[in-house]
Amino acid sequence: MPLRAANQAAADPVEELRSAPDQQDADGESLWAPVAVDPSRPISQTNPPRRAPHHAQTPRATAGEVERRIAEAQLWIAQRLPLLEIRAKAGESWGVSNVKTVNRYLDLARMRMVEELISDRRRHQAEQIFALNDCARRAMDAEQFSAAVGAFRVIAEIGGLLRAPIKPPEAKS
Repeated sequence: MPLRAANQAAADPVEELRSAPDQQDADGESLWAPVAVDPSRPISQTNPPRRAPHHAQTPRATAGEVERRIAEAQLWIAQRLPLLEIRAKAGESWGVSNVKTVNRYLDLARMRMVEELISDRRRHQAEQIFALNDCARRAMDAEQFSAAVGAFRVIAEIGGLLRAPIKPPEAKS
């Protein structure tokens, strides 16, 4: 048993979230067949109860579908949508109404966003500096010089030219 627990802990989060169907066709669609229930036998783990028609079983998401859902979740996070709206969109787009499942997709999307930010930090810094330069230029054109100075200060902080705060910390007595 301890070996199995170690293998489960090292599993890929996407694969764990996916709980993949055993077989997929060439397009990545699942080859899924619903489990038949024998009404003459008593209910057990090998003979689950019949489900009501409104609880129809759906196939598990394929690898491509999971990646699409994660990318969509990253977009919603980047758009700073409220959690209630994200859950509603997940229900519409994915057919997922379970809050825990939606949260798992969101956690994985956030984790990937952080990994991308860390791995591509220089490009991200350059994008921020370019955007702040544009902001400072527009502030100077509008004669809002304090805003322009603030933008240049942030540029210097991002670029590593300014390490210490401009104002010294106030002494606590």
